[in-house]
Amino acid sequence: MQMMLIICDAGVTEKVTEILNGAGAPGYTVLHSATGKGESGPRENTPIWPGLNSVILCAVPADRVPIIRESIDALRKQRSARHLPLKVFLWSLEEMG
Repeated sequence: MQMMLIICDAGVTEKVTEILNGAGAPGYTVLHSATGKGESGPRENTPIWPGLNSVILCAVPADRVPIIRESIDALRKQRSARHLPLKVFLWSLEEMG
């Protein structure tokens, strides 16, 4: 199993979860209204630093990862007219119990 940590603009959360469902991910957890600072700058949901993110955690079988990665890359290309805050991190999991 692999853990995917996906941090995305709140406006594409539904699209990302559709990608996960379409790729056969067994489940995921979405944390809405995340704020922070990264390559896209601060996102604090304020007039000075507008915008919110979502944080999605998804434990998936390793063979699903390439499908999800390709679909997320396609989403980035669709939104290439403006910079889309969307990062994916991956690490191996060992289930306990």
